[in-house]
Amino acid sequence: YLMGLLWPHSSPHGDVWAIPAEIDACLPELRPLIETSVYAIDAADAAIDVDEMLCQVACLAYDGRIPLQHHGKVSQVVMHRITESTVSPSYIRWLVACLLAAGACVAEQNHVVPAQPLLSWLEMPDHLRHQEIARAWLQAAWSEWELDPKRRPPALDVRAARRTVLHEFVPHLPDTWCAVDDVLMQIKSAWPDLFRNEQNRLSHGWQTSWDENDGQLLRFFISGPLAWLGIVESGHDGVVVRRTALGRWLAGIATPPMAHPPQPASLEADYSVVLPDQRNILARFQLHRIATWQDTVTAQLSPQRVAQALAKGMTINEYCAIVQQVTWPPPADDTLATIRRWGSAVNAVEMTPLVLIHASSHAIVQDLSNDRRVHLPTHTWIGDNHIGIDPADAPAVARRLRMAGYVVETARLRPAAFSDDELALIESALQQLDTQSEAARQLQLRVAQLRSTRQRKSHG
Repeated sequence: YLMGLLWPHSSPHGDVWAIPAEIDACLPELRPLIETSVYAIDAADAAIDVDEMLCQVACLAYDGRIPLQHHGKVSQVVMHRITESTVSPSYIRWLVACLLAAGACVAEQNHVVPAQPLLSWLEMPDHLRHQEIARAWLQAAWSEWELDPKRRPPALDVRAARRTVLHEFVPHLPDTWCAVDDVLMQIKSAWPDLFRNEQNRLSHGWQTSWDENDGQLLRFFISGPLAWLGIVESGHDGVVVRRTALGRWLAGIATPPMAHPPQPASLEADYSVVLPDQRNILARFQLHRIATWQDTVTAQLSPQRVAQALAKGMTINEYCAIVQQVTWPPPADDTLATIRRWGSAVNAVEMTPLVLIHASSHAIVQDLSNDRRVHLPTHTWIGDNHIGIDPADAPAVARRLRMAGYVVETARLRPAAFSDDELALIESALQQLDTQSEAARQLQLRVAQLRSTRQRKSHG
């Protein structure tokens, strides 16, 4: 400061020391942090198509086919429903965890279901969608290191290291092919405390354990989240890596990649929808909701699919809006009129379970309905001698009736009622069974739903 080489400077993050521009112009060019041998390879390793996986996960979530285990992790059965065989279970768990962290999906009854932000993601250009996934990864409260139970956790906070990797390490990663081992060696010798800050303080013996902690974590970031996000690409089975155009942009050292709008679908006269561009993942997801896929490019609208969509809570106006959204040119008025006619022909019937309270006379039913000690919840009158209540309210109502002096018979309510401890024991035993068994998977799903419903009621 006294020599004029540093000068206080105000920034959005507070007051910092900065090198004045006239001094910076006189400084020699900085040597690159990572100086490695350049490798020449024929082709890069097959990379994970993030958009393709996002589309498949979104469709599975819409169908209710992504169950969560009791500790919040994705069930292994989901891997059998992914068509891409080269994707690892860790990647699927990581992607689902990012969707949950961003609010693009939510957990309901131990299942992952889509939320409104997911549609906004699917509408974005590729690079902006990947940026949203990266933002969710940076802000998530969970640690992807813990997604694999067999991996030994490092002696530092993984979550605090994410922002350091993206904003401090990636800008120094070369755009040419370099060996991962060389990158780790350069970081160890020139910047060993890359991850060390207020959250990750230096510990005793840190220098001798760098390879097992900091180095292991950095290697995992390169081969895991950075590769999954498309920030780096690998070659020679992960031996060499290089930074991608998306990585340069996310690190803030390049302009955004040029966006290429996907081609829309076309609606044919037989109500089939042709989607030649598989990059249009918004149209693929929306057609999954309203149509039946005949092949990889053709989906069929039909009265049956309209009835199925309405049964899942969609209105006929929403159905027609989706058809208008994904097709070009816009559908004709008579086509939309036919679709609305299909919807008007649907006879909607809702089935709701009830517990009946029956008394020998109308006077007794009238008394207990007005008895403040019973405090009857929301109920439905069925005839003169019956009242219907929600099954979840039945145990508490029976207890209050007995305390008020009524003789209550609940024998018909007792069968198939397991305690929470019994359900936990059943679930633990089912996890030891063969996951290929459809019967075992269905039973696991049912037990998980029962436990989730009870926990939600107890916390309500």
